[in-house]
Amino acid sequence: MSELETVRAEVNALIRHDEIGLAFGHFDGHVLRSAYQPVYRLQKGRLAVVGARALVRPSRDGRPALPARFFERLDAGDRLVFECLCRALHIANLPYLDLDTATLALRLDALGPSMLGPALALLREATDELEEEGYDPPRIWCEFPSAETASEQARAVRANGFRVALCDFGPDPAGVSAATGASPDYVRFDGAWFRTVARAPDAIGLLTRLTALLHAEGIEVMVDGVETTPQFEAALEIGADMFQGFLFAPPFLAGSAFTQRPLRLPELLRPHAKIIPLRRPA
Repeated sequence: MSELETVRAEVNALIRHDEIGLAFGHFDGHVLRSAYQPVYRLQKGRLAVVGARALVRPSRDGRPALPARFFERLDAGDRLVFECLCRALHIANLPYLDLDTATLALRLDALGPSMLGPALALLREATDELEEEGYDPPRIWCEFPSAETASEQARAVRANGFRVALCDFGPDPAGVSAATGASPDYVRFDGAWFRTVARAPDAIGLLTRLTALLHAEGIEVMVDGVETTPQFEAALEIGADMFQGFLFAPPFLAGSAFTQRPLRLPELLRPHAKIIPLRRPA
């Protein structure tokens, strides 16, 4: 049995379905469920939903578990099966998500070259299966960290028919080099880093120049983790293209109502705010 066949069999054995058909996973004593958080773009003075990012929500004995702590417990041997299981759940649950928009971002974590091929092959199989069942899946963006291997990962992602994005983009100068080499459609600024920068007016200027540099390379910028109005104003000021965070909408568990309501800027900005985006997406 090939590695791909082995991983496929292990993933399929970990997937269950509830009474309405929603897929969930069992892994290391936890239940894994899919959640989707809206991504917004500024269009004609409003924030419109243009896609979603898929997230995993682990729980144990009916109580939520912190995703970060759960991920930290995984060893290298479990990483590939876990990553493939999460993506299989996200794709399988798409028919139960009222997502009219055409994009979905899936994270590919730091998978080595030997693991990346099987992971992408299984993702391709999952999307093809949806098409065969008559469901038109959204365009898939594969997000992975801005690392030295970004160019190699980008080539593998595109070879499988998916689009490229870089996540966890932060203050490391190597990130710009990785972005230039990988030529992603967008980079997602690390939320914790951006929230820190948003409190420093001098840093906002530097971030504005960084955004302009990425735009010059044809790369868009998504600001993640926006939780407050001042953070959103800072994201507008630097010229970001897309926005995500609890200020706009929380992640929605698969099977729950997914909001597609556009948001008006006056609902989000402070009174008398004069924030004008430096670059208005078409």
